[in-house]
Amino acid sequence: MDKPSGEMKIHTCYTVRIRSQVEDGRDRPVDDSLMKESADTCLAALRFCTAAYLAFWAEELEPLSGVRMRKRGEELIHTTKSAPAVCPGFDRQFPYMPSGMRRAIVADALGMVKSYKSNLKNWEETDPKDRGRKPDIGFPKRYELTFYFQERDVSRISEGLVRLKLFNGKTWDWYTFRIAPAEARYISTVAETRKMLSPVVEKKRGRYFIRFCFEEQRKLIDTEPITYRILAVDLGINHAASWCVMEADGTVHARGVISLPAEEDRLRHLANRIRQYQHAGKKSRCVYRWCNSANKALAIETARAIIKTAELYDVDCIVFEHLDTHGKKRGRRLAQRLHLWRANDVQNRVTVMAHRDGMRIRRVCAWNTSRLAFDGSGKVRRGEYFQNGKRRYNYSVAVFPNGKQYNCDVSASYNIGARFFLREYLSLHPDEPLPAATQRTYRDLVSIQIRKEAASAA
Repeated sequence: MDKPSGEMKIHTCYTVRIRSQVEDGRDRPVDDSLMKESADTCLAALRFCTAAYLAFWAEELEPLSGVRMRKRGEELIHTTKSAPAVCPGFDRQFPYMPSGMRRAIVADALGMVKSYKSNLKNWEETDPKDRGRKPDIGFPKRYELTFYFQERDVSRISEGLVRLKLFNGKTWDWYTFRIAPAEARYISTVAETRKMLSPVVEKKRGRYFIRFCFEEQRKLIDTEPITYRILAVDLGINHAASWCVMEADGTVHARGVISLPAEEDRLRHLANRIRQYQHAGKKSRCVYRWCNSANKALAIETARAIIKTAELYDVDCIVFEHLDTHGKKRGRRLAQRLHLWRANDVQNRVTVMAHRDGMRIRRVCAWNTSRLAFDGSGKVRRGEYFQNGKRRYNYSVAVFPNGKQYNCDVSASYNIGARFFLREYLSLHPDEPLPAATQRTYRDLVSIQIRKEAASAA
């Protein structure tokens, strides 16, 4: 198996609120008409370019691709000293538009036209009884304002000032905006070690925000996956996560459960508050906002705890389940917890932090990881067990077919790590037939020991 690339580009975004607009040395509210005029102008330019490219698609643009297509697309609408534009109406209707913004609009329009032509071709080749409605070009309702190198000035970001080039109805001019000092210092510190990409202005709940994006390069571990020491993580609902540190031969060096009682109790309290409001027929946006904030805090703390555990045991790779939470959620209380479950958010946060530390991320199939006992005895029974002769109920406790009682999530983490190493072993030995997909979902920790004994006997 080829070694994966050791270089990784990490992209992170930080959104800060625009506090005010600076004009003549004084702070005033952000001019909403100024932002709207700029966005409407860009959207009108996008519609103009799309109509022009539809007219010249077959003769001028379809044979080209990549940079050549974008270059030819700009030549069709923009006049230069050496070449007049085929559609000169763009320069008359949108004079002095910044070059970076114009090229971004050209790229967006070409992508929309190319997608439309592809969908239209597929629609025409489909049987009329099955093809449905004819596809069309879906224009956005509002164009996202992106400020490239020539349209932004962040030289005074440490002072909390950002200059952006906007359209005021007559011409494109520079305007100064202020952000909070603490956020400005943080953005300035991050920009010293990372490459700043083009910031984006977006509107949320009647207020404007700037989304700063950064790019950094990191070198990841570049050895064979079969030699990794991994941290297998099973994200749960009753507990934040369960984990184990495993080697390729199936040796488990450490295991544990990540429990965040403060964050979990706060989320549970707010979820109950939502149910009370719904039962009483009341509506309160504040409660939903508080619940989302508590849920986000739980995801952040879970990701931090996972990375802290990975650094403590010096692992090379973190293995998650590939979770698909789509579909109907059954059960009154379980459905609400599943709707609030931010498993993918936790995995995304862990991915960024792990790559920054040189660790890799892998995912395995989630089927039957919790249902199968790690010792190979079969399917487990959850929820009901006996302790000191008394019947007790706890959904996190699993009873194996041989009578053994174990934490179900920890057992699942064993199976997650085992599936990763078995998959990598089969990738390194392509001559060995890979089991069918339905059989691969029945892999557990004892499968590693069986394979190891068979290899030793051979």
